Amino acid sequence: MAQLMFRCPYTNKPIRLGVELALESFKAVAEYPISVYCPYCNCQHHGSMSDGCLTEEQAPPLAPREP
Repeated sequence: MAQLMFRCPYTNKPIRLGVELALESFKAVAEYPISVYCPYCNCQHHGSMSDGCLTEEQAPPLAPREP
């Protein structure tokens, strides 16, 4: 399956969410609202799922959060 990815509108850097979706599923939820935390500008970006894209690039593993 493909990885869901967004781009920071300020830095244009990729924001990988670690979410895998099939193309059919992505199309079905394209108009759903989403809020994405951006580690590059420390902001929440708001939009719809269709603002993102599917990529075959694998997201790096998430680091464990500090308590």
